[in-house]
Amino acid sequence: MTHTLHRLKTRSGQKNDYVVLIMPARGINNQNSVEVFKKYLDLMHKFNPVNMGAIGCGNFATHTFDEIKANLTPDVPMVHGVFDTRDKLIEVMKALKEADYGYSAVISGLVDDVDCCAKAAGIQRHSVDISLGIWGNTNKLPSPQVLEITTMCGHAMISAGLVLKMVDDIRSGKKTAKNAAEELSKPCACGIFNPLKAEHLLLELTEKL
Repeated sequence: MTHTLHRLKTRSGQKNDYVVLIMPARGINNQNSVEVFKKYLDLMHKFNPVNMGAIGCGNFATHTFDEIKANLTPDVPMVHGVFDTRDKLIEVMKALKEADYGYSAVISGLVDDVDCCAKAAGIQRHSVDISLGIWGNTNKLPSPQVLEITTMCGHAMISAGLVLKMVDDIRSGKKTAKNAAEELSKPCACGIFNPLKAEHLLLELTEKL
C-alpha cells in the first residue's frame, strides 16, 4: 500500500493527476540509494513534473530541484514525481523501463487509465492496490470538492480549514488561485501534491461556495 493511493477524484479531475513513486527494497538494493535516487529524479525531471520531492528533501513549493537532490540522504525511503497528463506519464514509464535502474515504480491513478498508459509504454503491470474508500461516519467529512484537494497529501498535512481559507483569500483578491495552490503545496512533505490540479479545483470552489 502507498500514501498516494487514497486521492479522491471527481469526474472533472480524473486524467490530470498521476503520481510516480520510486522505492528500493530496504536492506536489499538500497546501499547506494542517494546516487540512484538522483538518477530517477533526473529522469523524471526531463518530463516536466508539476511537483517532485521526498520526505526531508522538500518539494517544488519549498525547494528548487537541485536543492531537493542535494537534500537526499541514505535514510530517504522513496522519491516522487507528479505529472498532469497521460502523455507525460506514458513517456516517463517508457523512460523508466529503458533506464532499468532497479527500483520499484508505483504509479497512482485510476486503475484502467494507468493500465492503458502502462500498455502504451510496453509495460505489463505487476500488481494493483485499490483504495476501498472512506468508512465510518462520513457525514462529518468535508465536501468531496475539498477532499479532492486535501487527499492529494497522503499524510493528511493539508487541512480542510486551510483549503477554505485559500478559497476566501482568492475570493477577496488577497491571493490568486496559483498562489493559493502553491501555499497548499508547502505542507506536503513528500511532494506528491498536485498544485496545477489544486489551482483548477480552488477556482471551482470559489465559484460554488
